[in-house]
Amino acid sequence: MNLHQKKEPEAVDAAQAHDYIAEQSSLDSNRIKPFVGTNNPRRIRALIALVYRDCVSREDLDRLAGCTNSPDLVAQLKKRCSLDIQTREVKVKDRDGKSTWYGEYSLAIEDKYRVKQWLVSTGHVERAQYGR
Repeated sequence: MNLHQKKEPEAVDAAQAHDYIAEQSSLDSNRIKPFVGTNNPRRIRALIALVYRDCVSREDLDRLAGCTNSPDLVAQLKKRCSLDIQTREVKVKDRDGKSTWYGEYSLAIEDKYRVKQWLVSTGHVERAQYGR
């Protein structure tokens, strides 16, 4: 075979393709485990903020969750709920012109999907809309 000659792909019949797609789909659904949830009101409020926003600053998460230490709250969500929450450092200047940064949190896409299903199935989203 010449090095510059392209190899023709092997023919795959429809049944083989269907079996492969079905196998991959079951692997994907097995990989994404359902979110077991939490009964802690602060964690629930934080989850609602993380699911329905692209990212949430530390200051906003403090306000939305009703706490004063959202880094600890995020650590709890990571550890106890096995969530992939990313922290991004945003560099800014303070009022005195000095360089500083603040944290922004975002929930991984797969976890957003899992948590959103749980929030909707348990009614937490409706209660959040009405301030309960």
